[in-house]
Amino acid sequence: MFGLEAIAHNNGWTIAATGAGIVFAGLSALSFVISQLHKLVALLDRPPKTIVEVVVEETKPIWMPPDCPNDIQVAITLYHPLIEELPSEFELAELYGLAKKYHLPHPHLSIRCLRDAGKLEFLGDGLFRYVA
Repeated sequence: MFGLEAIAHNNGWTIAATGAGIVFAGLSALSFVISQLHKLVALLDRPPKTIVEVVVEETKPIWMPPDCPNDIQVAITLYHPLIEELPSEFELAELYGLAKKYHLPHPHLSIRCLRDAGKLEFLGDGLFRYVA
């Protein structure tokens, strides 16, 4: 006997169905155990410590938007001390670096505002001068 006839004669279909059922039952049990594993871990975990919380009310500073970078008077007030640190002829990259160092708001817009107002005069070769 060969092929399907031999399988049927020796209870092969029953054995195959039983094997598939056992594998399915095992995988189902494994997935159930994995899905409930977080509950087991919670039981084994240390009990939570009771912590006494002290509530301290802090006064939060009111956020004020920065001054408009297009206001020439504010830009002059903020950037005049920086310009005094620079030589009489400087590059805009140096002024920008100082503005970033001192965390001034909107350095690109403020420097452009100073240029548009004529407070920074272009000398050529990338050099500028502050005009009072």
